[in-house]
Amino acid sequence: MTRKQIAEMVKALGPEVARELVDAAARSAPGRVVTDRATRESSVYASAANFGAFTKSVIALGRRTSATELLDAAKRFGNADVQKAVQLSKFDSAGVLVPIQQSGEVIEFLRPDAALLKLGVRTQAFRGELHMGTQTGTSVFKWVGAGETVPRSAPKYGKIVLKAHKGMVLTDISNDLLRTPGVGDAGVGEDIRATVADGLDDAGFNGDGTGAAPKGLFVQLDPAHTFASTGTTAAAYLADIDKAVELPLTAHVRMGTAAWVIHPTRATALMQLQESGLFLFRGEMLDKGTIRGFPFVMTTRVPVSRITFSCDWRQFLYGIDEDLILSEHDTRAEHDETTVRAIVKGDFRLRQPKAFSSITY
Repeated sequence: MTRKQIAEMVKALGPEVARELVDAAARSAPGRVVTDRATRESSVYASAANFGAFTKSVIALGRRTSATELLDAAKRFGNADVQKAVQLSKFDSAGVLVPIQQSGEVIEFLRPDAALLKLGVRTQAFRGELHMGTQTGTSVFKWVGAGETVPRSAPKYGKIVLKAHKGMVLTDISNDLLRTPGVGDAGVGEDIRATVADGLDDAGFNGDGTGAAPKGLFVQLDPAHTFASTGTTAAAYLADIDKAVELPLTAHVRMGTAAWVIHPTRATALMQLQESGLFLFRGEMLDKGTIRGFPFVMTTRVPVSRITFSCDWRQFLYGIDEDLILSEHDTRAEHDETTVRAIVKGDFRLRQPKAFSSITY
């Protein structure tokens, strides 16, 4: 490889860093460049693999400046030639081993906000398994005339069961990152908590109950309360919205923390609806944050093909068997990494399935 080819290969590292890397490699005893710019067989320059291994060794070194530590890095990334070149080199170029500055600020990963808790669902602590009695039928009242008999009737009961489903996060974190001010244990822990909260939110809406996954809202809806839209015209949207509100109320579910949950794209479609040049929902949605008088929560965790309503989100049981458990394990010491494990156990159940309705598009 020529010096020009090598410089091109590492130019993504930045011109100053690339130049110092090339100069330092040229000073290695077995890899010294001769006047005709040819390279020896065992040189760092002899192949892209040799120079790539050398580059990774320097980058892996990070802030450490000891030649011994650089050799240790080369042992992980390089072949025998690269290790020899590193060992015989005099790394007196400040550009190669300049400490890389680590900002205390981390750009957060974009996640959807946890929507279920915003909707006011009922959180329920339990251990292992929780059975809750539920009334599925009522006694029957009847007027009777003289000599008539009253048919026997009795309330009927069933139960709903919360069972602990376990979810985990397992990740290897660089100890350099853990020691960085502004990131450290607190930053890593907060990231994992957000990851778990997002996973719970997704399962609470979309969990299908297969394998170890819990069942979420959409597989527990009463079939009679899920219906296909009649169209996307203004009149069709209005009729469907009215029906979605009517279904829980006519099922005699008491009004509580009523709200809609809707995908942002579907919310945009509602705001764009016009009739005779007038927007039907835009003013109410933007000014009051409501649809047909009830607040709405937008989240990408629900399908764009649904608009879902509940007259009381407290009828959704958000069961937590164990609060989030975070633990650190020094199982990757040879890589200067710490393994972080997060465990949470929970389940979801609809206390009154008829409290919910959903329009599909």
